[in-house]
This record gives sequence, structure tokens and C-alpha cells, in this order.
Amino acid sequence: MPYRRVSVIILKGDQVLLVKLKEMDRALPRSTWVFPFLSLSEGDSPRKAMGDLLTNLSISFDIQDKIFRYVPSENPKLNYIVYVVSYKSGDPDVSKYFQTYKWVNIKDITAYSTSFMDSNITAYLNDVAERYAKFDFNKT
Repeated sequence: MPYRRVSVIILKGDQVLLVKLKEMDRALPRSTWVFPFLSLSEGDSPRKAMGDLLTNLSISFDIQDKIFRYVPSENPKLNYIVYVVSYKSGDPDVSKYFQTYKWVNIKDITAYSTSFMDSNITAYLNDVAERYAKFDFNKT
């Protein structure tokens, strides 16, 4: 039976929130830093679970139109639904689910882990970073 998870890419400008796992993830044992996620039970709504996760992390957010479905090559029994949200406010409190967190520049994300990335997510994040880099903050 496949394991279902909902995961969230939380964008803050050209940064993304990564969380450090409290213990080894048996489904993806090489992972340490990941996008925040929750495992889903049968019948759970992925969108509701994503909202609950972010509320529990004390983050205010705006949902983006982008949703990915992702099966990691390391574990084809694992099925992710990945939402993209824009960070609005809140000091993330990850202690309920994770060890710690950090905001990582999108261009540096592969230094932390590649096990949670697929080519579609990588291309999307690179596009976000490029668009952000082209934006001139000094314009009035």
C-alpha cells in the first residue's frame, strides 16, 4: 500500500523553508532537511492537512496555484502531494513535528538534500529564483 504525504513549499522571496527531521525517515532514510510534510491517513483531505500543518507551524500564508504530485525515485511506494504557498508572516514553530528550521536561498537548496526534489519542482523553484533576481527592489 502506498504511503501518502502532503508537503508544502513555503516561499519567502527567493528563499524556501526547510525543516530538519527529528529522527530518520524510514521511507526516505537519506533525508535530513526537507520541505514540511505530514503523512495522510485514508480519507484525509490533502488541502485540509496542508492548512492544518501550516496553522500548527504558526505561519500565515497565501496558497499559490501550483500543485505537484511526486513519487521519489528512492521509494516508489511514497506518494507526495506538494502545495506551494507564499509566506506572509509568523515565526515558524516547528517543534511539534520537526527538530528545527531554516530559510534557505532557492539557489542553495540542493546543498541540503536532493531526495525530496524532482525535475518539475527544481525547474519551478529555479524559475521563481530567476524571476526574483530580475526584480529591481531599488525602483520607486
